[in-house]
Amino acid sequence: MKMFFAVAAALSICTNTAVAVCASADIESETSDSKTSAANSDVSQSEESKSVTLCESWTFDAGFYAVVHGGMSSNYGISYWGHNFYDTLVVYEDGEYKGSLAEKWDVSEDGKEYTFTLRDGIKFSDGTPCDATAVKKSLEAAAVNLGAYIGSYGKLMTVIDTIEAPDESTVIIKLTQPYYGTLNDLSTCNPLGIVNPNGFNDDLTYKADDFQTMTMGTGPYMYQGDFDGSVYTFVRNPYYWGETPEADTFKIKVIPDNDAKVLALRSGEIDAITGAARLSADAYTELSADSSFGTAINDEPTLTNYIGFNMAKEPFDDKNVRLAVEYAIDRDSISNDVFQGTMTPADTLFSESKPYCDVEATVYSYDPDKAAQLLDEAGWKDSDGDGIRDKDGTPLELTMLYTSDYGSIGDGMLAIASQLGKVGFKVNVSDMDMMTYYEASMNGEYDIIHYRTYGGSFDPFTVVTNMDPTVSADPVAVQFAEFLPEGIVSELDCSADESRISEIYNTILTTIPDEALCVPFANTVELAAWNSDKINGYEFCSDSQYVEVSGLDLKYHLPSDECRFHERLVFRGEFHLGHSQ
Repeated sequence: MKMFFAVAAALSICTNTAVAVCASADIESETSDSKTSAANSDVSQSEESKSVTLCESWTFDAGFYAVVHGGMSSNYGISYWGHNFYDTLVVYEDGEYKGSLAEKWDVSEDGKEYTFTLRDGIKFSDGTPCDATAVKKSLEAAAVNLGAYIGSYGKLMTVIDTIEAPDESTVIIKLTQPYYGTLNDLSTCNPLGIVNPNGFNDDLTYKADDFQTMTMGTGPYMYQGDFDGSVYTFVRNPYYWGETPEADTFKIKVIPDNDAKVLALRSGEIDAITGAARLSADAYTELSADSSFGTAINDEPTLTNYIGFNMAKEPFDDKNVRLAVEYAIDRDSISNDVFQGTMTPADTLFSESKPYCDVEATVYSYDPDKAAQLLDEAGWKDSDGDGIRDKDGTPLELTMLYTSDYGSIGDGMLAIASQLGKVGFKVNVSDMDMMTYYEASMNGEYDIIHYRTYGGSFDPFTVVTNMDPTVSADPVAVQFAEFLPEGIVSELDCSADESRISEIYNTILTTIPDEALCVPFANTVELAAWNSDKINGYEFCSDSQYVEVSGLDLKYHLPSDECRFHERLVFRGEFHLGHSQ
């Protein structure tokens, strides 16, 4: 991270006392005697700690283990923050896989064996070596602690045969079958961030009590149990192997309500809000117009928002009714008028920038007349002139589920309900808390539902894997399997032939729109806003739904050595106003 220094000096001479001020440090006043003493000896000025306060909507009651799933937490836990504490073997950046804890790797010809060479000298935050034995144990423990959720966060954990550590720097992962997404899954911090072996019991279950008060990773920061009931404080990992982050500490203040987050930013209670889930379109637009705050929007989509159907019952067991929804939704209006440009229109399930997703597929334009025609053909007509279509005495009345824990999505759902109403649907929107929403979706207790792809490195790999009914924990995507060639997802997940992998993706990603199996309508792009007096800017990480504190470019104080240098110049009469470094 590029560093920026602002240096200003005020020189005042009173008797034999010299006063030096480093512009970006809050140096407390000293007595004349102490200043004189400092002038006659090497200055021992401690640098003020550089800290920044961010926010999250929930507490981290599940603790700070890298694996977080629905059986451990009623929310996403530390998932969005995990990269600050845990590293993975590889990362996905700029369209390719690069080494992180592993500096290089080889893949066997049959695609069933991956050999990783680890970087030398890496340690966990307590000083324990991060060697091959530690990595082996961490990966094996992830499979154990995922439990019933194994496979839900990537296919890899279900096809590992053995993990070997023949020497301290070599890890060999042997698979029962080839899996094209192996490197991708290894790049996901939840569940495959590498964890200190001291965090596991003999049976490889994680030590839940220990993880309540500490992180156990190799990342730039660590947690040591500092929580006052509303604010968590994290400090630098003294053993971190990468570039030292700018902030010595960072804090996460728990603020459930997004409007309250904005008020906290305005009052100075927090310094930044990162992520579209924490910042509404209205708030982002408002802050962007205020010179006291800086804002940024990431160009690359994080995930796709779409309307899912319960195709097991009327009316969405009828393709024409699903197509009518496709034509009835005005994506541009929702993006521009509702989300105010903070989401972009989506007409495909995955962004074309995602691996294997640059496919020529059917897209649908806004055409309410076509939607009305399709509903007429499906037998849904307004027989009594009340504006609501009916068929055989049953009104075209639906319940649409969503959870408003995510930015401005509630406004989008109301807009979609209104647009569907214009072609004869009656849509009752139901805003649920997260757990109730997921329970209803798993039980099929909905007609249509706001759904999202999983985002980041989970797209498209894990979403597509969960279209396979033999492994799926996804109640919406699994319905797509009925319209796909039998066994095609299973074939994909054991293929090492890149041309065949692309061919299968083409089949899947063209079938979905051709059969109108879901209605993509908006791409989530990540947002950030910050106090411009304290922060210069924010650089989104490669998987931008996650928050990396190292991406914050702080307006911070001069390093202590720099302060000491300028103090000496002042005391010696060599520092002049207007001098800059």
